[in-house]
Amino acid sequence: MNTCVICNSREIVERFSFAHYTINVCGNCGFRWLDPQPTDLELSEIYSDQYFLDEGNAEITEIVNKLKFATAGLYLDQLVQETSSSPSEMSLLEIGCGMGDFLLEARSRGFHVSGLEVTDHLVDFANHRLGPTSVRKGYIETSNFQQGSFDIVAFFDVIEHVRNPLDFMTRVNSLLKKSGRVYVVTPSLDSWSAKLLGKNWMEYKVEHLSYFNKKAITLLLEKTGFHKIKFHSNYKILNFDYINRHFVRFPVKGISPLLNLARKLTPDKLAYLPVKVIASGMAVIAEKREN
Repeated sequence: MNTCVICNSREIVERFSFAHYTINVCGNCGFRWLDPQPTDLELSEIYSDQYFLDEGNAEITEIVNKLKFATAGLYLDQLVQETSSSPSEMSLLEIGCGMGDFLLEARSRGFHVSGLEVTDHLVDFANHRLGPTSVRKGYIETSNFQQGSFDIVAFFDVIEHVRNPLDFMTRVNSLLKKSGRVYVVTPSLDSWSAKLLGKNWMEYKVEHLSYFNKKAITLLLEKTGFHKIKFHSNYKILNFDYINRHFVRFPVKGISPLLNLARKLTPDKLAYLPVKVIASGMAVIAEKREN
């Protein structure tokens, strides 16, 4: 594909290899995309039960869940600041809700929550925590949610995985009520890590099909019926052990070995200490535009 799906420009200013794929760089809006995209079979092999960084270890899973709960709290703080209604008056859908950590925290604050998830065991786990009908299995294209059902649609580290971001965001818009809001977190080409690591950025992954900067995601939101776009810092609660696991799973030349060595030398008490950090993404909240 030689045309940018965000701005329709044919000005491809750079191409560089990643794995067995090519990443194209739009010279107009800065959007980057993987070309060709991996097949459904290749992606299904990536999204296995081992995709998450806990490696099936119950103790590590509990620690990671605490990190995710804490990060969910930060996300909800940002969201509540941008809404004028009480959470008890708002319905919220999370796409790609995983084990339901964000939805649990949102419900504890009063939101009426629903989830959408594609992985069977995660759907079962989330519904065990939230209630048997809280999370549906499937993609947004086949979810059968009624149009105009939600005050908020949120998704974190999801849009970079979808094959057609314009179609995806158009469908998201249709699920929102009048003046509803979308809340997006995605890796940012404007982040400190992207600028520091360049072509070795740890977010360049086979399953990441699209890469956004602020300009590209603004254009995407405007084209799909959103306005009043606001950007927020992408804070997360992480620990050193989790960060190291990420760099082991997604190696970065010259950095992963050093981090792994440092982890081996770091006592568990310090390695598992949660810390608020500015992550490699951006958080974006936008309002549905009236037709």
